[in-house]
Amino acid sequence: MAWFRYPLGVVLAAVFMALAGVIVQTQFVLSALARAGAQISTGDRISMTLADIAGLGPLYLVFILIGFLIAFLAGALVVRFAPLPRTLVYAAAGAVCMFVMLMLMREVFFGVPVIAGARSLAGEISQAVCGALAGVFYARITNRQG
Repeated sequence: MAWFRYPLGVVLAAVFMALAGVIVQTQFVLSALARAGAQISTGDRISMTLADIAGLGPLYLVFILIGFLIAFLAGALVVRFAPLPRTLVYAAAGAVCMFVMLMLMREVFFGVPVIAGARSLAGEISQAVCGALAGVFYARITNRQG
């Protein structure tokens, strides 16, 4: 039954990524609004973040889950055949997955970045960093020694 930690790990890492990614992208959007002159209170930030988690989170989670299934399977092959630390491999897999997913979403939707907070290089990098952290999370919760 120990094999179950791998699919469960993918799901938990995807949930982690969806939450972190939505929170970060919302803050990017709100920061852009503030730079444009909008007055945004802490209460506004919290309520808009919660609204985005509820509204964008589930759909983003589906895309992330599909991406992580592919990325972490590829990562498992790398871990098996290359002498690299598994935490590094899964962090890279999560980061690359998010970059590729954002690029593919832009292509599918006629050049429009679907994730508003990832419309800049800094926004894309922040999503990739969240993906890397989700990969580290996956590596830790699926570690046989732990």
